[in-house]
Amino acid sequence: MKKVIALTGATGAMGGEVLFSLMQSPENFTVRCLIFEAERKLPAFVKHTLKKYKDRIFFFKGDIARYEDCVKLIDGADYLINCASLIPPKSDHDPHATYLSNFVGTKNLVDAVIAGGNKTAFVHIATVALYGHRGYPHVWGRVGDPIISSDYDCYSAYKLKAERYVLDSGLEKFVSLRQTAVLHKYMFANNLKDGLMFHTSWNCALEWVTDVDSGILCKNLVERDLAGSLDGFWNRVYNIGGGASCRFTGFETLDCGFKLMGSGAKKFFKPNWNIPRNFHGVWFYDSDELEEFLHFRTETFNDFWDKMEKKYPYFKLAKIVPAPIISKLAFKRLFKNTNAPMYWVKHGKEGRIKAFYGSREKFESIGTDWKKFPLLCEGKTENGEIDYKKLKDKDCALLLDHGYDESKPLETLAFEDLDGAAAFRGGKCLAKNYVAGDIHKKIEWQCRDGHTFSSTPYTVLKGGYWCPHCTEPKPWRYGALAKNIPFYSQVYFDSHGQDEVDDVYPLSDDEDKFMENTK
Repeated sequence: MKKVIALTGATGAMGGEVLFSLMQSPENFTVRCLIFEAERKLPAFVKHTLKKYKDRIFFFKGDIARYEDCVKLIDGADYLINCASLIPPKSDHDPHATYLSNFVGTKNLVDAVIAGGNKTAFVHIATVALYGHRGYPHVWGRVGDPIISSDYDCYSAYKLKAERYVLDSGLEKFVSLRQTAVLHKYMFANNLKDGLMFHTSWNCALEWVTDVDSGILCKNLVERDLAGSLDGFWNRVYNIGGGASCRFTGFETLDCGFKLMGSGAKKFFKPNWNIPRNFHGVWFYDSDELEEFLHFRTETFNDFWDKMEKKYPYFKLAKIVPAPIISKLAFKRLFKNTNAPMYWVKHGKEGRIKAFYGSREKFESIGTDWKKFPLLCEGKTENGEIDYKKLKDKDCALLLDHGYDESKPLETLAFEDLDGAAAFRGGKCLAKNYVAGDIHKKIEWQCRDGHTFSSTPYTVLKGGYWCPHCTEPKPWRYGALAKNIPFYSQVYFDSHGQDEVDDVYPLSDDEDKFMENTK
């Protein structure tokens, strides 16, 4: 019999490619899609796929924030691939809709699977944004690193809450895939509509993957599972990344894009236009692990830009127009957007300025002269020169401490191991009778503030999660955690000062007043 795959987020950059790739499989899958009812116009690529494979794709309009729609979607499905998310820039402008899409929707899907007999394999698409901002020297990350949502980032805040629900839910067969930055077909159009383009930090580490390869990944996952070749794969978290050929900095990324117009980023941008911190991105030390299971990589970073050059040949016309004119007409106009840093500076959004720059004084100190700005990809940091080639060498990667002996398989860890890991997080494990083995069974923990909570050993040690009362960013207060907890301090102070430990940021600009030094 044909296997039935339920799919959410089919109209997005990744979801659309997942749908298309599934149609290329010799397994002749049947795909059932839930398309968000508020979607006014389907992307041409998705519309073409739905039309071409109308005998194998069944879709209905609905909302994953409604439980009954989720029940309808997964009824009889062998697999569920959850690509649905409200992502930036839309998520930046509508926190409530982001909560409904990114958390409530995922919760409904999980609950529906369990209520239906827990027979549907759940493939959850999480995000690199869970790791928050990663700067020099900790530009390498891996599963188990602390989950730290960037201030004001509602997208990551609710994706954090959603993935934790998946990990602690008791699903029989699940996997969470933390998607990295995606090179996709809508990239140029999206970036010219919002101030979000100025959120790419020049020195952030980005390991890209293309939308095409993300689609192939999900197709291969289902195919290989049906073939019985995914032994040891399920009930884990993985990082999706394009590997060594896709690891660059924010500057290098934008520079490649603007070279299609005949000049690099320095001709179109000024250093202080883009935020220096509070973004997200990291080079994945462990992304090859997923490639070894699924063999999905077919395109490199450079392959993508070659495709874009062919797709947008009219960009070459920019070579005859002076860069300052293009900059004024295409980019400076975005300064009026509420998501643009220059808008915050002009309108006195002090909370945003401090979160993303450190202070107004630090913003002003960046200036507009590229010769004075330390670009990591040019081997420069605020504190001197470094060997950028060596920094990108995986064998020289500086990794974070997870607070326990990682040479031991999780299944062999004893109570003492768990309690030691909890102490590194400022708390303790309360399951003194814990018997090594079931890492997906919830046990009791206590944080340094006395909160008790239930989570599986896997959620804490490999998920990177800790106390949901303290670490769920509503409001953001990660400085308070880093102040006393080694697990967080080892990375938080790469981009924050010790004088920021008591700073608190509201959930969104719905609470526009910056709350400083409050508990």
